[in-house]
Amino acid sequence: MPHTNAMTGAQDVASQNPTALPEKVADQPSPENSSSDIEKSPVSSSDDDEFQIPDGGYGWLVVLAVFLINANTWGANSGFSIYLAHYLEDGTFSGGDKYDYALIGGMSFGIGLILAPGVNVLHGYIGTKPTIMLGACVQFAALMMASFAVNLWQLYMTQGVLQSLGMALIALPGFGILPQWFKKRRDIASAIAAGGSGVGGTMYNLAMQKVLEKRGVFWALRAQSILIFGLLWIAIALIRSRMKKSITVSIYDMEVLRSAGFWILVMYCIVCMFGYVIVLYDMAAVTKTLGYSAYQGSIAAAMVQVGSFFGRPIVGLLAQKVGAVTASFIAYVFCAIFTFSMWIPARNLPTMYAYCILMGGLMGTIFATMPPISSKLFGLRKTATAYSMAWIFLGSAGLCSPVIGLALKTDSNGPTAYLPCSIFAGCAFAATAVVLFIMRLYLLARMDLAGDLDADVGHMHLTVPLHKPLNHVFDFTLV
Repeated sequence: MPHTNAMTGAQDVASQNPTALPEKVADQPSPENSSSDIEKSPVSSSDDDEFQIPDGGYGWLVVLAVFLINANTWGANSGFSIYLAHYLEDGTFSGGDKYDYALIGGMSFGIGLILAPGVNVLHGYIGTKPTIMLGACVQFAALMMASFAVNLWQLYMTQGVLQSLGMALIALPGFGILPQWFKKRRDIASAIAAGGSGVGGTMYNLAMQKVLEKRGVFWALRAQSILIFGLLWIAIALIRSRMKKSITVSIYDMEVLRSAGFWILVMYCIVCMFGYVIVLYDMAAVTKTLGYSAYQGSIAAAMVQVGSFFGRPIVGLLAQKVGAVTASFIAYVFCAIFTFSMWIPARNLPTMYAYCILMGGLMGTIFATMPPISSKLFGLRKTATAYSMAWIFLGSAGLCSPVIGLALKTDSNGPTAYLPCSIFAGCAFAATAVVLFIMRLYLLARMDLAGDLDADVGHMHLTVPLHKPLNHVFDFTLV
């Protein structure tokens, strides 16, 4: 999400009807007017090359590149759970309390995403590979400098702000790449690539915990920075964009902002992150409140990533069968069920490990299915611009989520210490499922208006009457 990458897709499709109204939920236009708009707005044959998607070939090497990017950004970032557990127990920095360390974790996840529109502009000017190279250098410098931090504010700036900025510069350009290479296999390709975060998370949680125990927290940070930096250069060598036309650079797109689909997507991002980041960061600490060791806690955190590695491709296969939105809805229904039925009553290690594996496989579905969902909502040209705007909200929720989680933790150190936190996470996942159900109804209603027009070309000019989604409550069409 090169100069011509989909991430900078801020201009309209060249032949789109300039008089077509922006998409919004309203009851103004009649079906006849909507049909007329559709007839006026197909993309011209000059755009055929970009929309003749190969569905394989070199695209599988691009999948590997995005897999490595995910492993060394989202996956590596999940390793903060072992640092959080260590900081909370050891008091590494004088004056630091649980809210400081939780906020640093939230910043490492969210700050870069909040700055996504700026990353989008930079990406448009310098291209995909230079942006990722810059991000790799920033992330390396952030973790290396964090390993020499002596004051709390230095940790805020390095492991918090700079680490997150580097991660955004690396990860965000990759989000708009895969839809350019895959059509029928888009869901499974996205899910395989998203599984990289599981591999990276497992590796960094377990390996850095061992380094931390033997050499201390600062050597763990140094080892992680070097390993990430080396692996990212393989991804840089492999990644490639298919977009050939120069696209105007834009921080935002008013047509996207006026779209009802965008605000449904925003709600999806917010409520999902309230549950996701809590489970991602807190499992090591939760396991320790049950009376187990720090290493057993790190295994629990790693199990989340093991589940991610095996679960996301399965979710991708499901999405290919039933549609990305429907698969996401099913996944988050089960996330809510497992949180209420397993985390809340958990009193032993096997239950925690089982919960972590199941949640790892399901709760990151947003990252596996967001590329195909966004291409349905906005079309290929606007997908990455819409991403960058949605990431502001996703990053803000991710920034707040760990602080909320620790604020809900009680002062006791027993098994019920995280009870309010677990209830909050379960409710967040349930709300995510509700939002996805609304998104599904909205897309089905818009598909009715679109007729045979391909969603990759864009349905942004269509207006969905407010009542029309209600006609699809019992519609089992795949979407």
